[in-house]
Amino acid sequence: MWTFLLLTDLQGLKDQWRSWLLNVNVNNSRELIRALMLGVSILISVLLIAAIVNLAITESSSRLESFKRPKPVKMLAWNWFGATKSSVAVQVLQQSAVLQDLSLNADLLGVIIAGNASSATLKFKGRPEKVFKVGDQLKSGVALVEIQPFRILASENGVTKQLLMKKPDAVMKAEGAPVVTVSQAKTQGFALANMFGAVPVNVAGGQGLKVNNLSADVKMMADIRDGDVVLQVDGLSVQDLMSNPMKLISYSNSNSLPVTVMRNGTEETIYVNAASLSAKLAPAIGLKP
Repeated sequence: MWTFLLLTDLQGLKDQWRSWLLNVNVNNSRELIRALMLGVSILISVLLIAAIVNLAITESSSRLESFKRPKPVKMLAWNWFGATKSSVAVQVLQQSAVLQDLSLNADLLGVIIAGNASSATLKFKGRPEKVFKVGDQLKSGVALVEIQPFRILASENGVTKQLLMKKPDAVMKAEGAPVVTVSQAKTQGFALANMFGAVPVNVAGGQGLKVNNLSADVKMMADIRDGDVVLQVDGLSVQDLMSNPMKLISYSNSNSLPVTVMRNGTEETIYVNAASLSAKLAPAIGLKP
């Protein structure tokens, strides 16, 4: 607006100067000096307006540049939020996604979902059952990457595949405890981690294993009853045994193994003839008593 006013004033001075030039008396030195001064004033005004306009344009361009949105908007959004959203999406997808079946000469007998102590028990043809954890190699080039109810996920040559349980007969959930799936397949072989139908439960601020579906042989050789919650074995907590299931093998020669259980709300210590129990169970899991 102010630029327009300056230009208007300049145009007026220009017209006035032109009129004076037409009527100036060249013989009158005073009128000549006046006309020359008016011309110089107009020239200075032109230069001043040009400088002001140039400054205004430069300042306006600078402001516009500062208000421009940065081009890499998508990149910034991906850096801030992309990884989190992607991670959540993958987790949700994996729980329900239909994946390619893993070609493995083994059956998935059961899984125990217990956080970092989760494990899966597989029975390979002609070999004893074996307990696996995330990160273990199932075979050359095939690594266990996730344990879920009813199935495990494995990575083979960068491709995630699944191995399903053959007959998931029972899905049990203890109050306040994670979901646990146990195979009740009617075979002679069963894994140490699953052999008692163990369900993790929370007891007195700790964790125990509630045993179910005990066979007549086990009941006869050990004073263990359906519904007992095993808290400790020879002073070792359930968490310790879950992190190293094969630790139980070291007790195979004990004739009086102390086992702490919660029975009908009361904590008791029973003594198990682990040697006799081992002699009965070891052949079934491919071990020598």
